Formats: sequence, structure tokens, C-alpha cells
Amino acid sequence: MKTKYGVISDVHQDPRIVPLAIEALKKQGAQKLLVNGDIGNQQRTLQDSQNYISFILDSIGKSGLESFVQPGSHETLLAYGPVIDYFAEEYNNIFDTQRISQVNQNGHQLVFLPGSDFLCGGEYQIGSNEEISSGRYIQTEKGLLRFDNLEQYVSAINQKLVKVAMQYSNINDLKRLVTAPEKTIVICHVPRKFSGLETCVDMAEFGEAMEDFNYKGETVRKGSVYPIQIAPQIVKAGYPVQLKKENRGNEDLKNLYEELGIRKSVTGHFHESSHRANDRKGNHVNEGELVNELFWNSGYLDIGHTGILTVDGEKVSYQNIRLF
Repeated sequence: MKTKYGVISDVHQDPRIVPLAIEALKKQGAQKLLVNGDIGNQQRTLQDSQNYISFILDSIGKSGLESFVQPGSHETLLAYGPVIDYFAEEYNNIFDTQRISQVNQNGHQLVFLPGSDFLCGGEYQIGSNEEISSGRYIQTEKGLLRFDNLEQYVSAINQKLVKVAMQYSNINDLKRLVTAPEKTIVICHVPRKFSGLETCVDMAEFGEAMEDFNYKGETVRKGSVYPIQIAPQIVKAGYPVQLKKENRGNEDLKNLYEELGIRKSVTGHFHESSHRANDRKGNHVNEGELVNELFWNSGYLDIGHTGILTVDGEKVSYQNIRLF
């Protein structure tokens, strides 16, 4: 029995595109939704940020489609956390993947890895540090302290105890969660590392600081990365930034996927790789073709890209959808 998942991610400009995407996905036969991060771009105020996410989650709730929702690179604990908690209670079709890490459906298994390895103001971090288990943490002068709920975090802020906060997802959890790799599809905002600039889902264009420098009163450290949308202007202004085009997927995920035999994953994150699909060797995978290996960037929704993942037993295919 086939299952069709509509996929939404990377909504940075206008949340009103989400109901349009849902309508298009439904028309193409989507039965469920995967909401794969970057639905919480920071706005001018915390309330504005919460309103942005609320509009998206309310649209998803009203769709009636069973929906699995997780953060990516931009969501913060206080903007995203209370909002996903509220809507997961308000709508019985919304599931928070921070609470549901693994789902078995119609002969296949979805495994969720919420967050990102490269944060753009967000606080949902993925990593492989074996000394840090998955959970919520604040960084204090005494080191990392774990907390259980957002009220504790707010209290720590009011007491001026917090330097940094995060919700950490340890990728090594996959060793426990993946019980049948041939049937498993990992849903993660970021892809594993590949080595094909022309075909792979982890190709990125960006500007990298080649040395420390001062920019608008702030110190930019060597190795800092600028999005390709603004990097050329910084280069033109004479700062020591080099434009690059590289495969920037996660090396630890690559090694872990190979170890566990994971051959299927849906990602977003790299806008330049929107709607790309490849196998584990970096070869292009054709749209609509049922295969045993698929690594697919489901699309950068700001430019109208979304899509449908079809699962048929141990095989999958993808359909790229362009709204405009």
C-alpha cells in the first residue's frame, strides 16, 4: 500500500505560502505532511516570531492531514517551543517529532532528527558529542545544565544565569531508533555529506571569512559563513570573504548512515540544492522512479518549491512541485 507525504520546509519570507502549498499537495494526492524545519524565522519581536509560527501550524492543523513537525536552523526555544506545544494539543493531527522520534507506517519506518548542525539564530542543535545526551540545556559559567521545561529556562533568564540555550538532538540516537534500515526513512532538516556539486542535495554557495575582521562594529571570526544572498556585497566592499561552492553536508551523518545502512532521507536547508535528488554515491535519481536509495531535498518553499514523497514498501519515489 502506497503512502504519499507532502513535504514543507524553509519558509523564511511569508507564512501565507503554506496554505497554498497544502492545497497544491492535497490536489496531488498527499495523505500526510512532513514539516521539516525552518518554519520559524525570527521576526522583530518574540510575539511576532510566535505569530509567524502560529499561522503556519494553524494552517497545518486545519488541513486535517496527519502532520509530523520539527524545527531546523532558525527556530528558537521560546518562539517555537510554546507554539508547537499549544498546536499539538489543539489539533489531533499535529505531532511534535521532539516527542515522537520514530513512527511505523504501512510497512515503513519514519525516524526523525529535529534541528540542525548549522544554526542561523536557532537553538535546536544536532550533534554527535557522546557526552551530551538529547535534551534541553543552558550554558552557564559552571557548564551545561539540563532543564526540563521552558518555565525553568525563563526563570534562568530572569536570574541572568544563561549565556546560551539549546535543545540538543544526538545523532547517535539513530543507533537505537533505526531497527530496520531497509524500511527506514530519516527525516532531517540537514543532509549527510556527499561529493557531487552538480547532482547532490548538500551543494551550497556561500561566503567564508578568510581571516578575522571588523564589520559594522562586530568582530567576524575566520571561518564565519555568509549566505550567498549577501556574501557578494561584502566581498565587493573589500572585506576578506571568499565566495565558495561546496558540498556542505554533515560528515558525521554520512558515517552514521553508512554504518546503519540508511539509504533514504528527506532534507531541506540548502536552498541552492532545492528539488535535487541523489543516491548514496551521488548519482542523480529520476523523479517518479521507485528506488531503494533516495536522498531528496524536498524544496525551498519561499521560491514555491514543495513536493511529495511516495513510499511503497521498501521503495520510494519523489515528485517535485512548483507553485509558481
